[in-house]
Amino acid sequence: MNISVGCTLRYQVVAPSAAFTFNVLANTDTQQQLISEAILCAPEVPTEIATTSKGERVLRAEARSGPFELVYSAVVDVNRPEMPAAVPADLPGRLPLTILTYTLPSRYCESDRFGPGAWELFGKVEDRAEQVRSICGWVDANIEYVPGSTDTRTSAWDVWQARRGVCRDYTHLAIALCRALSIPARYVGGYAVGLVPMDFHACFEAYLGGKWRLFDPTDGIPPGMIVAATRGRDAASAGLTTIFGRVVTEPVRVECSLAAPVAPQSTGIRIE
Repeated sequence: MNISVGCTLRYQVVAPSAAFTFNVLANTDTQQQLISEAILCAPEVPTEIATTSKGERVLRAEARSGPFELVYSAVVDVNRPEMPAAVPADLPGRLPLTILTYTLPSRYCESDRFGPGAWELFGKVEDRAEQVRSICGWVDANIEYVPGSTDTRTSAWDVWQARRGVCRDYTHLAIALCRALSIPARYVGGYAVGLVPMDFHACFEAYLGGKWRLFDPTDGIPPGMIVAATRGRDAASAGLTTIFGRVVTEPVRVECSLAAPVAPQSTGIRIE
């Protein structure tokens, strides 16, 4: 499935200079292949594309005082395998250490506070994949979606008590419930086809049967319609932008839609 993604990020740099780290580039892995890509910075500034320890591609830029704009676009071939009918349970004690960390509480996913509640709600379900599906269904049915929320301090426990939030909050709660059941889960930020209004989207991956598998607890968007850009233990470690310096952020524009089939070719990356 070819998906066209893009975003326009505008800033006013009010300090003498500012440094930006953008995690909006589409990931490249076995389930996402980059067909084409274009990156435009205005005005032209020093940039580099670096790779993080998690395999993510990150754009780094430095801009002087005044207006600064990043325009990103890409076409990505997404091919996520369907979930098997039954997924065997992973033994937590034998998980790789790089995976085991995603069973532990984090800043916005206080899974240690959800143990009794998670087992009461989902503990009777034996199949691990069905447990995750049940968690997504419960979150979607019991949390009121409140568009436009900008409070980035809301944690899974806050959402559990308030019963309201946006996709980030739905995702934090689903992750916390998974971890309370010893299911590794990690935050995913990126693009999704069909969002109204269109914006960056948050969802999560659960480690089931030896593989990371994508779930969307908010809108039920199929995994094949989502393009991952950043991953982390929660939103605190998977921010789409990190800024060093004083800036004023202007409204963000995001685009994501199905693209016409394109024959695979070498990645065309343009930085201006």
